[in-house]
Amino acid sequence: MKLLIKIVSILSLFTILFSCNSAPEESELQPGRRDYVWTRDTLRADTFGFQFLSGVWGSAPNDVWVVGDAATYVNKVWHYDGTKWSNYLLDQFATPISIHGISRSEIWMVTTRSDIWRYDGVKWSKYTTIVPSGYNRILFEDIYGYRANLYAVGIAEKEDGDYTGVIVHYNGSKWEILNTPQIKEYFTNVLFLENGDVLISGQNILDPQEPSRLYKLKGSNLSLIRKSKFGIFLQILNNEMYVGTDLKVYEYKDDLLKEVINLTGSDYQGGLWGRTVKDFFSANANWNLGHYNGTDMVNIYNAGGHIIDAQIFDDGVFIICRLIDSIYYVLHGKLN
Repeated sequence: MKLLIKIVSILSLFTILFSCNSAPEESELQPGRRDYVWTRDTLRADTFGFQFLSGVWGSAPNDVWVVGDAATYVNKVWHYDGTKWSNYLLDQFATPISIHGISRSEIWMVTTRSDIWRYDGVKWSKYTTIVPSGYNRILFEDIYGYRANLYAVGIAEKEDGDYTGVIVHYNGSKWEILNTPQIKEYFTNVLFLENGDVLISGQNILDPQEPSRLYKLKGSNLSLIRKSKFGIFLQILNNEMYVGTDLKVYEYKDDLLKEVINLTGSDYQGGLWGRTVKDFFSANANWNLGHYNGTDMVNIYNAGGHIIDAQIFDDGVFIICRLIDSIYYVLHGKLN
């Protein structure tokens, strides 16, 4: 009897182990759809002077912010409530360039004149002005992060035009300038997974052969990962970090770049905005908006100019575009 019980127990254990090992794997990523209905929204409350829309962020399709510098303050900050666009009037002078939110009630905006603004769900207010000693101002380029852990990057500029790349960090109570090495580059983008490596891209205008750089930030140390003759584009897709450069897309993990998509021979020129590696948008040749669905890269809309930035939701997209005559608009795509 004891032997029979032991045999049954062993068989039961094998059954359990086999069942665990043969459990169905996580479903594969599905190709992204392309059946969008497109509309163009020109965000202008005043037609006077220039407008440079440069950043978009939203918590949902009915809560989207677009920012950028303009000749008149009524054209600098816009909000979409799911039905219409409204211009938001800041109570102080600002030159917005990039925006990133944690939630509907915590949104951050950086400017090209050293200022960092915060939205609390009701009102935009200047949170701080930060300038390194010996420099005239910070021209911020990008901001990204999580609650109590945000980074903003750009350049610190002196009165005589000399400059250095600069990185500032928010720890939940204040913004501080990191004591990183002086590098004569424009730090253009910052991106990271929560608790993951902080990646920063830079542009070296003094080196036309390899102008783009990709760095990893660790504390106050910057380590160079890659140089490129093309631009470097950072994106989080399906909770994984990706880098687009040299007409290819790489997954970044454990200090390594692993090639996952080769777009050589397609119209792809840059950009990487999307949901997964089988569903992302790009800036393509001849002013086209491109889309990759895991199989091919195709042109799905002629934007008539440059594609600046994008916010992607499950059922729609908001894309800032600049026509070749420098008129900006928001391209809004809804899935059928």
